Amino acid sequence: PPPTSQADVPRSAEVKKSKKKTKKDKMSNMTEAQLKKYQKDRAERKRIKESAKPLTSDQIKAILAEDDAGCCGGNWVRRSMRNPSRGHLDSPQMKAFVEKLRSNSPEMVVLKMKKYISDPNASVAVLDAALDALEENSNCEALYIQNFNLGMRDKQLMHLLKILQQPNCRIWCINVGELYNIRNKTWERFTRGLKRTQVTHMYASEHTITTEMKDDIRATIRDNRSKHDLHINPANLDVIVQCTHCWWNPINAKVLRPYIHNRGLQHILNDREAQGLRGSTSSAPSG
Repeated sequence: PPPTSQADVPRSAEVKKSKKKTKKDKMSNMTEAQLKKYQKDRAERKRIKESAKPLTSDQIKAILAEDDAGCCGGNWVRRSMRNPSRGHLDSPQMKAFVEKLRSNSPEMVVLKMKKYISDPNASVAVLDAALDALEENSNCEALYIQNFNLGMRDKQLMHLLKILQQPNCRIWCINVGELYNIRNKTWERFTRGLKRTQVTHMYASEHTITTEMKDDIRATIRDNRSKHDLHINPANLDVIVQCTHCWWNPINAKVLRPYIHNRGLQHILNDREAQGLRGSTSSAPSG
């Protein structure tokens, strides 16, 4: 075929200008309601497109750096034992958090609860509201709900177990930290119930569960690893590298090493603070 002349090829600038004019004409013919809907849909498409991009090495470093400060220890764990007000339920921050859970916001895939409920003395009512919303969620994969000693009681731990056992629940990594107001009998039920979940990586403080329970839980979550591959799938690496402060962190799986190196993330393997390894200031003991 004869070669295409330069005149036959639309110039990039002209194409962009034409598209921009078409879009402007389309918007000028919209009603106010249609324009608002168009702008809202456009913003949502842009948000989805941005959230689908793989995290860069710098972004992952920043995320892990945020989690180091008091993730499983430090001043955040214990404060005054004041009784929190239910008024927190009506705060814009709490309402926005609940909506994000219910709408499967990308922010909820790795959920560090203390980022949204900053008071460790949050009431039972606040934790109930969060758990009710979590029950409607289907995109959360990692849940950090540690050290809410006033709000997390026997009923709430059983509610959490019910959520983990739902068919649409994707949570496979969980950190409950130190929960001192849970009866031993309830911990036993939770331990047995983990067999009917997708949980493959976990941390619970040895100060709150027995050695036998810890051994049983670790055996269960190891067995659960045959149920899915979210913890070792290279396509899920952006989530995996954020699943730290467990008895054993999924990023340490040998099968992931080549992919970690290809992404330039090998520094995390030797970062004791980022992983919360034994001896770090935010450690989750693996003993």
